[in-house]
Amino acid sequence: SSQFVLQIKSSISVNSNMLSVSDVLDINDFNFKPSHNMKYMPVDLSRELPKVLVTGFWPPTNEMIRHFSKNQELNPAGWQGEDWESLGYDVVSYFPEFEVPDCDNCGQGYGDLEVDYQDTSNDFWDIVEEIEPITIITFSRGFIDHSWEVEYNYHNRVNWYADYSTPFFPTPNPPDDSVPTNHVRHSSLPMQNIVDAINNSDLGLNSYIDLQGDPGHFVSEFMGYHGVWYHDINVESCVVAGHIHVGGLIDWDTAKEATEISISKTIDYLDQFSYTEGDVNADGVIDILDLVILVNVILGSQELDLIETYAADMNLDGLINIQDIILIINLILT
Repeated sequence: SSQFVLQIKSSISVNSNMLSVSDVLDINDFNFKPSHNMKYMPVDLSRELPKVLVTGFWPPTNEMIRHFSKNQELNPAGWQGEDWESLGYDVVSYFPEFEVPDCDNCGQGYGDLEVDYQDTSNDFWDIVEEIEPITIITFSRGFIDHSWEVEYNYHNRVNWYADYSTPFFPTPNPPDDSVPTNHVRHSSLPMQNIVDAINNSDLGLNSYIDLQGDPGHFVSEFMGYHGVWYHDINVESCVVAGHIHVGGLIDWDTAKEATEISISKTIDYLDQFSYTEGDVNADGVIDILDLVILVNVILGSQELDLIETYAADMNLDGLINIQDIILIINLILT
């Protein structure tokens, strides 16, 4: 049928202001292409796949994410992050290169990123503007051991250690003028899930959350701060962000496996925020039950949580109304 009748039976009094249809609407007037199998993040509706951004600095952190680089010079084997593990996310990496790949005193490096305050900040903001990541995991080398240290705190500090070229400290300093000096931002990564998965693996690493410790006062913490800073000012589009310090004694292959475990656990967490348009009750089927929920919402007898609201707002106008019902009916009839 190209037309429909919406009959509402309610136990509450309905006045004329609660529902209004200004014209007879023909389903054929709505040129809407259904996408039953498409998965979306709450504020990531326009993209084919959401982006997971990972960055590294000194080895092993640059080497362990090399396979996620789109730069053919840095990753001649080819990008392996497209729809990574068929999980519905692209993983993209950025990192510096060093003259001696397995270096101890590595210095600033060169390439997509550099271990330098000004270059790190400038490159970071260019990168996130381009790819608009749904999550950010920044990595850097930590203690010279086999640790996988998930940092919780990042400071808008002024007392940084000098880097390798002038100016030796961040400019401006502190870097974030939107908050007071020494303001602390926090990781939103699923930290315990990552730690448990690493420790329960056979990699032999010591993973833990650093709740009260010092993230370093150096470019590593500076990068970590940028990640959580971006998350905090784009919280509706960047769901989680945080930094991991990687032990300097971990070999590249082991570090790569631990990185992928960390990304996988983060994606598992992100999937809690995903939805299918029209499937308001998230039962995997778009049907009359979803329409009933929308009618109840319009009548004021039911409220939706955030994810249900995104699934219900079919035309993305910020309202739940008769137009969303029509579009869901279109999906059902298609």
